[in-house]
Amino acid sequence: MPPSGRRPTVSVVIPCYRYGHYVTQTVQSVLRNEQVDLDVLVIDDASPDDSWSVVERLPRLDPRVRVRRNEQNLGLIGTANSGLHDAEGDYVVLLSADDALAPGWLDRGVDLLERTPAASFAIGPVQVFESELLPIVRKKREVRSVVFPGRDWLEISCRRGVTKARSPEVIVRNSAQRAVGDYNPAVPYSSDMEMWLRLASVGDVVEVRGPWAAFYRIHAQNMSRDLTLEWTGQLRSDATAFEQWAASSGASLPDIDRLIATARKALAGTALRLAPQAFLQDGGAFDALCEFALEQDPEGARDEVDRLRDRFGSPLLTGLRDGALPLTLSAVRARRGVPQLRARLRSYLTPVNHRLGTLPDRVTTAAATARGVAKAKVKA
Repeated sequence: MPPSGRRPTVSVVIPCYRYGHYVTQTVQSVLRNEQVDLDVLVIDDASPDDSWSVVERLPRLDPRVRVRRNEQNLGLIGTANSGLHDAEGDYVVLLSADDALAPGWLDRGVDLLERTPAASFAIGPVQVFESELLPIVRKKREVRSVVFPGRDWLEISCRRGVTKARSPEVIVRNSAQRAVGDYNPAVPYSSDMEMWLRLASVGDVVEVRGPWAAFYRIHAQNMSRDLTLEWTGQLRSDATAFEQWAASSGASLPDIDRLIATARKALAGTALRLAPQAFLQDGGAFDALCEFALEQDPEGARDEVDRLRDRFGSPLLTGLRDGALPLTLSAVRARRGVPQLRARLRSYLTPVNHRLGTLPDRVTTAAATARGVAKAKVKA
């Protein structure tokens, strides 16, 4: 609680497109915060399935929940921006309808932001999971935090070629959000990263260590999106995010050219590390990764690209690769299917657990109800 005694307000915007089987669980995770005043806005983006029938009932859960439906599909970025325009809280969270917050994260994160007025946003640990049930937080961990000057956080991000923030865990000071503007439709797959770069350009960053902050769900629908970004797809998207940042908020930094060169070098390094794996699955992807590395870092990447091409370019090795390719691709497909198999197995076991009374004590009745709906929705 801030010294004034006034409770901070948090606006949580939840775009929902065909995630009606998850969204109730997501909203309930937001409501598990007690030290902030909440305004939760769920926006159905003209879902073609029955998601709206679920969304429109959400205000019955709690009067702090509001809902609306787009007349036509605006896409994630358009829906997110329309929700942010409506956010009046001191802080704002953009949360996908298939993810969730960990218990008390808004209470912890906002308290630290209240004590760090120069910070534009806070992040915390994210747990990736594959189930219809949210993970159970069994271990209590000490809450610790580190405040990074925005300039230092940008330096670290450029050296890594990617930001540490994933997305569902980010709590943004609304004044900083309004200062940097909307999410950028020019980077549809890395718009969140480009936003964190902009926000770090106007304020410090609070990194919270200890308990989980949020849960990021892997499932069939977002995995199919990830497949379109394989190999150079995600790298090019991230490169565009850095370029767009450099042309906007980053342009005011005195050493922006050096920072961008650092980010490009890091992206080239990532491409070169992926290239041997790509060779085993897709010769075209191997070549594309090498070319991407040369585009990003022409001088620094040249020797390694030449070494990789000499190593993997022989007719003998290419022939062995092509002969083993059906087996290699089968193994890759099997690995990708593991998350969905696990989720399907859990959905089959849930009714048994109910009858035997072996469900974890901390699973809520509403979450258990949502499982039955999710079973029919998750794609194999």
